Amino acid sequence: MVNTATQRVAIPFLRALILLTLLAAIALLTVLGGGSGPALAVEKVAPAPVFVPGNPTCADLLPGSTELKVESPGTSFSGTAGGASVTGTLNSSQTTITSFTLTAPTGQVFTDVVVFVKGGPGGNQYSFPNVSDDELTSSGLTTPAGEQISHISFCFIAAAPTPTPTPTNTPTPTPTNTPTNTLTPTATNTPTNTPTSTPSNTPTNTPTSTPTATNTPQAATPTPTPFEGCTPGYWKQPQHLDSWAPTGFSPNQTLESVFDVPDSFGLDNVSLLDALSLQGGPGLRGAAEVLLREAVAALLNSAHPDVDYPRSTSAVITAVNAALASGNRATILNLAAALDADNNLGCPLN
Repeated sequence: MVNTATQRVAIPFLRALILLTLLAAIALLTVLGGGSGPALAVEKVAPAPVFVPGNPTCADLLPGSTELKVESPGTSFSGTAGGASVTGTLNSSQTTITSFTLTAPTGQVFTDVVVFVKGGPGGNQYSFPNVSDDELTSSGLTTPAGEQISHISFCFIAAAPTPTPTPTNTPTPTPTNTPTNTLTPTATNTPTNTPTSTPSNTPTNTPTSTPTATNTPQAATPTPTPFEGCTPGYWKQPQHLDSWAPTGFSPNQTLESVFDVPDSFGLDNVSLLDALSLQGGPGLRGAAEVLLREAVAALLNSAHPDVDYPRSTSAVITAVNAALASGNRATILNLAAALDADNNLGCPLN
């Protein structure tokens, strides 16, 4: 038989042990689940760097973006700008960004990010595009010639999260139109046929009409105007050639008059109009044909005053020249795919 005194000591001890175990589990979960705020962290294989000539800004590489710049990063770096913050590391030779975490401003999420680095001593510049929420990059944002990275710019666009598309314009007419027309005629016509005739005719007509119409429509929340873009098929149609006039570009202009097309592709003297029908193919020339078809449409979209295109004309030209100069088929086709997406945003022209 268990001693009663022993039971009195053991039961509180077991309760205390269980409580301590629960507290330890809660503390562990708190540590593992710590942190807050939408952030971009390095996780996937890095994209190929794109050589960028000239001295572009974040606004040239990603129109409408904010620049978070880190000078002389060393093997670890951090910085803040526009409400966003970044921390990260480089390898010992400072030629590769090995990891970074980019945190959006409070209450916002990133919609697009481009990482832009400058290497020394030659000062070559490279961009790593499409670093976004669903396409994180990692294990090496590396300068192709092994140049030491002298500065890093994070060009980002952030906005409040898009709510679930629920129609906000919900007029809730609650007409409580309840006319209570209560007509209560109390006609007490009681003629007393006696020598004393006393007719008491007392009609009581009491209409009580109480219409209570409560129509309270809620104000519609304005939504941002979406971007627009017309396809190469639109721009090459004969009936749409009049839409070229406001852009300042002519169908007979050559590709070389706008873009820096490498001579090896043999496409310098192709007109802008003919470029809209290029079919693409194998090798670098085939990739260049695909890109230039989309590039001409992007050029006209960006220059037309009635098309709300997501890229400026200078940004289109800079990006196309950089991709063509890279000599990398994947880089050229990646930009072609991005421009194709922009060119299919919906055409507002007739």
